[in-house]
Amino acid sequence: MGLPGGLPIPGRMGGGLVGIIVILASIFLPKLLGGGGTPALSPGDGDTAGRANPDACQTEAEQILCGATDDVQDYWTGAFPSQFQQEYEPTQTVFFSGFTNTGCGQASSETGPFYCPNDELVYFDLDFLAQLQDQFNAEGDLAAQYIVAHEYGHHIQNILGINAEMQQAQQQDPDNANQYSVALELQADCLAGVWANDADRRVRLGAGEIEEAINAAEAVGDDRIQQQTQGRIDPESFTHGTSEQRATWFRRGYSSGSAAQCDTFAEVL
Repeated sequence: MGLPGGLPIPGRMGGGLVGIIVILASIFLPKLLGGGGTPALSPGDGDTAGRANPDACQTEAEQILCGATDDVQDYWTGAFPSQFQQEYEPTQTVFFSGFTNTGCGQASSETGPFYCPNDELVYFDLDFLAQLQDQFNAEGDLAAQYIVAHEYGHHIQNILGINAEMQQAQQQDPDNANQYSVALELQADCLAGVWANDADRRVRLGAGEIEEAINAAEAVGDDRIQQQTQGRIDPESFTHGTSEQRATWFRRGYSSGSAAQCDTFAEVL
């Protein structure tokens, strides 16, 4: 079964799939930790990125993220009707440091960038950009922009009801819960690639810039992160996909420019 524009959703498994997803679709392995840290600004305190609050976009890192937020949302505002036969619903990126409270619970800087479907906001720890370069060797503006585009891919999934469908599928098929999560993440990678296709058409990105995004996708693969943080790889615990999978699905979206090609649920499950 598919959604408008051909973007697939998890197959129904005995009864209708309803409900709201409550897991965080994070770029890192989720670690929602409480206590400690530097108090963060709340979404109402002036830390949201994009046109709604240009005052949040002051530092170089903030300007990169704000620019990506605007560009990604400009693209989907224009492309959503043709890709999905409905209107795009804009949201915002929230900057934080240390930890912050979200509609999905408290998040720490260890969580990494993530999208909360309950409040429909993208959360970004500004220190993550330095970590992306220093710890994961993923450098360049397009590396950061890819991550913004990935998180907004989760917003697209939320608008279309894919998040809610996936959570119910996980509940009905717990043995494959991690595979559903991997499919969701890889689909967001593919949607980020769809945006990159349009960005390349508009501003003629160089091969090196596209490689920055691919390197970032590979850097946050489950296998790469587990090897670096644990010294071993446990495929049974993967929730985001391998480095190879993440790069492959980004490339598929980039080469096609079509969300209809992002059928991760058919291929991963």
